[in-house]
Amino acid sequence: MTTDALDPKSNDPDSHILDLPYDVLYLIFTFGCIQTSHKQHDFPVMISHVCRLWRQYALDTPGFWTSLRFKNPIPDIEKYRTWLGRSKNSPFDLEIGWRPFIGASMKHVKAIMRLVFPHIQRLRSLQVSDVPFKIRQVIFNRLNNVHLPSLETLHVKRGWSDDEKPALTDRKFNPFRHGDAANMKHVILEEIPYGHVIHRFKNLRTLSITNVKIFKDSSRNNAKTVQDILLLIPDLRLLHIHTERSFGHIPENPTLPPTTHFSLEELSFTATESDITAIVCALVLPSLRRICHSSGRDVGIDPCCLPIMARARLGHPHPNLLSLRLCGRQARNSSAEDSLNMEFLGRALAGLLRLESLELESVDLDHSRHLTCLSRTGPMLKKLAFTCCSGLVLKELQAVIQSRRDPKGMGSNSLEYVHVVDTLVTLQQLHKEAEEQGLGRDAGFNITISDGQYPHRIVVIGGE
Repeated sequence: MTTDALDPKSNDPDSHILDLPYDVLYLIFTFGCIQTSHKQHDFPVMISHVCRLWRQYALDTPGFWTSLRFKNPIPDIEKYRTWLGRSKNSPFDLEIGWRPFIGASMKHVKAIMRLVFPHIQRLRSLQVSDVPFKIRQVIFNRLNNVHLPSLETLHVKRGWSDDEKPALTDRKFNPFRHGDAANMKHVILEEIPYGHVIHRFKNLRTLSITNVKIFKDSSRNNAKTVQDILLLIPDLRLLHIHTERSFGHIPENPTLPPTTHFSLEELSFTATESDITAIVCALVLPSLRRICHSSGRDVGIDPCCLPIMARARLGHPHPNLLSLRLCGRQARNSSAEDSLNMEFLGRALAGLLRLESLELESVDLDHSRHLTCLSRTGPMLKKLAFTCCSGLVLKELQAVIQSRRDPKGMGSNSLEYVHVVDTLVTLQQLHKEAEEQGLGRDAGFNITISDGQYPHRIVVIGGE
């Protein structure tokens, strides 16, 4: 074995890819296999056709042959029979799409199940997407009495068609009813009832539910739904709930007695503002890092949640939160109420020692008075953004930033990004005031209006 092939300065004309150590070549193959799109040629087949040595590498690596995807009109039964043999005792992944069931659907689904059933205890993940109800029924009926010790991931997406109405039996989706999948860790259900699943698999790490009916017209009941799910699955790390946004909620006091879940790290959902308020106030999540939309953007939290987040006696409900986005209600003429709630901002931030991103949107900063707390909170804060906030004074913002940097104070240079986003007229006025006060001459405080198109912004710290 030689290392010359790994040396970029080597001029040895005999250096060759075949001189790579086996473990390095194995990594190259493995990464290539992972990153290759399923729409391209099968990667392990490609490398096995290059030369005799590469073919031997491919055949000696069972993990290359563990991905079975039935997405063609004619199932590749014989091809995957060979793959299952080459995979030896390695866990395998099974993905079944809708294309094999356009024509001879029952024949094809039975052929697929006959192929995989002798190896079913090695099944690591099962994805069934967009297939007709009768096909999904055949698949899970066949697995009804099976013990699946290797199964960790289940992804089921309901198939919709113009001539197929929701089946009554869909309401009782209860996979592996008389069998077992004790090591199930990740479940994704799209328009599939989730009730039996969350009662069966209580050791889940990830649960993603897409269901238009999961949230109703009562914010209190919607918060109770989230509470109930978390209470059933104590080790859950990620909970994603995707539903259609509904309006016209029943007027009510949304506050529920809070429940505590110690493991959840990310909560993602699509909901109305009242739903968000009810859910955030109903949960104590010591491990939570993010509250976000299904799109990935942080959920806008109403300032009315700040008094609950500021309860020092009971401890912060989300002490490990990494990002926080506060959205006021100026458009609804509630700025006075928001201003009262903003009085609790400092105490709320004092409990967020790991916070890295703070976004304030449509809130009244009361001539930057509500920003003074940032000079003593958020020691790890990297991003600070203001969007359409009233009462922002750049001179006061400068004082806060300098106070954070003062070695006699917090001594923190963590801020990497401070932007102000607003209308061009508002930004021009802020910029004019800053120039009159000489802030632009401060080498550590750059004030420039972005040359980019909408949204217009003032860049205080950082780039575009």
